[in-house]
Amino acid sequence: MINAVIVEDEGVAARKMQRMLESRNIEVLQTIGSISELRDFIDGPQKPDLYFMDIHLSDGVVFDLLSEDTIEVPIIFTTAYDQYAIKAFKQNSIDYLLKPIDDDELDKAISKFKKSNQQVDLSALSALLHAQKTPVAFKERLSVRIGDKIRSINIADVKMFYSSEKVNYLLNADARAYPIDYSIEEIYQKLDPKQFFRVSRGYVIAISAITDVIAYSNSRLKVKIDAADKHEIIVARDRVKDFKEWLG
Repeated sequence: MINAVIVEDEGVAARKMQRMLESRNIEVLQTIGSISELRDFIDGPQKPDLYFMDIHLSDGVVFDLLSEDTIEVPIIFTTAYDQYAIKAFKQNSIDYLLKPIDDDELDKAISKFKKSNQQVDLSALSALLHAQKTPVAFKERLSVRIGDKIRSINIADVKMFYSSEKVNYLLNADARAYPIDYSIEEIYQKLDPKQFFRVSRGYVIAISAITDVIAYSNSRLKVKIDAADKHEIIVARDRVKDFKEWLG
């Protein structure tokens, strides 16, 4: 039996991946949700047969860590960057899975892992990703289902994306919440980073919707969003510096 570790900071995506792997007789030893946790695991004694590793975690990019640490375990990366990273992956013959993950693509990646002992040049991959010049096409519209109807919402009209009771939503200009089919991580990777910021695991907010920013406990910040008073939106402490820079 193959033993695997999932590196994914979105709970919904991690649980889905675990179900997909276990249905293929792959034992999931652990789910890791941050760079710091991944660093501790890599330095520890336990070595899985395979990693399924998201590229962007809440506290950083995995390549920045992996280019520093020697890791001999094969990795199948997952990404929502359908235009940003594919060239780099292909140039390095590295398997990747594009979110949302397709069953057939997962089967192909696992099959390739079983047949190949190829080592990954993580430093080269990191350099390629950072040097990638292909512009990212940010999402401009998002379709949502309302009963038996489908409505298209302009991203420019979205105040925020958030998670609540294992469901992900967008809040639009008329303060209505609509469930979406993306995880918070997946939708965040498709947004213009000048207009949206992920303040915590469960909230991505639009700069145009911010009405106030207030000092909060433990060096954190509380953000007020127009027509979202029932939400307590707290900027995670490790994101405060980046958030302030984002605000300008």
